[in-house]
Amino acid sequence: MSGLKPIGPAMTNPDMVLTIVISCYNDRDLVEDCLRSIYQNPPSAVYEIILVDDASADGTSEMVRATFPEVRLMRNDVNRHYAHSNNRAMDEARGRYVLLLNSDTVVLPNALDGMIAFLREHPEAGMVGCKVLNEDGSIQWTVKALPNPGAAIFGARSLVTKLFPNNRFSRHNLLHIGQDMTQPFVAGYVSGAASMMPLTVMKEVGHLDVNLFYHVDADYCKRITDVGYKCYYLPTSTIIHLNHKGGTMLNLRARYRSLMGFEIQSYRYYRKHIQRSSWSWMNIVVALGLFFHFLVLASAQACVEVIGIARALSRPKASVGAQTSGE
Repeated sequence: MSGLKPIGPAMTNPDMVLTIVISCYNDRDLVEDCLRSIYQNPPSAVYEIILVDDASADGTSEMVRATFPEVRLMRNDVNRHYAHSNNRAMDEARGRYVLLLNSDTVVLPNALDGMIAFLREHPEAGMVGCKVLNEDGSIQWTVKALPNPGAAIFGARSLVTKLFPNNRFSRHNLLHIGQDMTQPFVAGYVSGAASMMPLTVMKEVGHLDVNLFYHVDADYCKRITDVGYKCYYLPTSTIIHLNHKGGTMLNLRARYRSLMGFEIQSYRYYRKHIQRSSWSWMNIVVALGLFFHFLVLASAQACVEVIGIARALSRPKASVGAQTSGE
């Protein structure tokens, strides 16, 4: 954990049970929906919300001040990205439990109470994640084994998994497949879209790793496990995650940069948690494997982009044709 800072001392408040931490960037409408969902489906215990606006230029801070004055608002002068922003809020947390919540989520009834109750009843739990749904109600693949070389072939992004999701290798990586979704179970890691931990565990583990983004949740769960706790998945608490509808994935360049960033940070995770030696030949094998994986994903993304362009171009023609036939 070299270079990672410990959590700073928090202001004490014996009555504060939950601190909800949200960081955001240029997604004002999503932030508003997220905050409204919390107030519509709040925990029964005393709670606070800390929101860090990561130098948004869309009026997010102004909206929060005007519409949700009770939210503890922080604003970065420059864009510092996810881990920096969350670390800043984590230093200020006063609740006995801390929930890291993405800004593009919608909290459903009883989700927060369920997670709090689980942590109270399971002192061995260092973190608990909940069931995460897509906008259409399908389950997001958010509970997984810790990153490993096999995930490139049988992970959530794999074509093999998308075509044959019930194979035993994909089940090893995507832990919700074949599970009793009425009972909690131990996970390798759970999605940072909505993950809750005791404040004491958070202080013991320290800050999120600012050198990671795509694997920051896996890294944190690995570090929680390394100090002797377990990470759990709680399928009876549910949120909706409007995946990648925020301000960072809205253009073609950003999407391809995201694909490359995923591979680079996969290698950083490998070097941090899996690598046995700085001089091992496996380092070259892993790097080449990740580069090949990038080429496959980039090719698939190109097909998606071409299909999207073709559909967009076909819409005006269909409209003109409809007008002509109706005359």
